[in-house]
Amino acid sequence: MISKGAGPIRAGKLRVAIFMTGGTIAKSYDPKTAQLYNFELMVKLLVDELRTDDLQLTFFDLMHKDSLEIGADERHYIVEQVGAAVRRYDAIIITHGTDKLPDTAQDLYDAIDSPAVPVIFTGSMVPYTIMGSDARQNMTEALLAIRLVPAGIYIVFHNRILTVPDIRKNHETMTFEGTSDGEN
Repeated sequence: MISKGAGPIRAGKLRVAIFMTGGTIAKSYDPKTAQLYNFELMVKLLVDELRTDDLQLTFFDLMHKDSLEIGADERHYIVEQVGAAVRRYDAIIITHGTDKLPDTAQDLYDAIDSPAVPVIFTGSMVPYTIMGSDARQNMTEALLAIRLVPAGIYIVFHNRILTVPDIRKNHETMTFEGTSDGEN
């Protein structure tokens, strides 16, 4: 690791686990029902379109759920899986639906408040398959953040890196913010 200025820069090949849980980022359009569902590995397709030559990516398909369907049992399962992975990977990215993303991030923080690697939550407000989606931006920023932030738990969204805990979704601005002072 090279340190320049205020924070670390992780150079070289990194082993990265990407945990997919569903959410808006992963929704696909089903023409038979005219509905959006979580039934395909859209996050893997998205990442496969990016240049990730210096990353060894391992994808974990945990569930295909809208985050409104993610309850305590599902959050516990995510925390359990990520907890095991922090010992085997250089960084973790978790794609998650936006409504319950802060809850899962908080549960992970409560279980492992000081992971040995960066753990990044991200997602999107508009499905990857829809024109104008923020999915590519958020995933690209998450992949960059794993090189720039110290070990810890973060939400990376809309050109911002927010440190967990105390993050909420702002339904007016359709992004995330810190709960204590509006920023983190």
